[in-house]
Amino acid sequence: MSILLHGSRSVEKFEITTKHAEPKTSSILLISVAIIFSVVLVMYVGILFTESSMKAYSTCREKIVGYEERGLYTGAEQFKLALSYCEPT
Repeated sequence: MSILLHGSRSVEKFEITTKHAEPKTSSILLISVAIIFSVVLVMYVGILFTESSMKAYSTCREKIVGYEERGLYTGAEQFKLALSYCEPT
């Protein structure tokens, strides 16, 4: 905002400018909070996805090891082949 004052006897111009720092500061703060929130949200979703895929692999492996202990697989090649189906793609 600027205010222009004119004197009656002289041609002097006085210009007073005021700067408001609050809108700029609050904008920077809001953008920073939004960025931090989105980073935390992405990390949370990534951790949940990784955890679920690790649990699925663990469950699959436990089943195949259980089948191997019961004698379902006749050789090491069949056991390794069955384990390869548990690998995440």
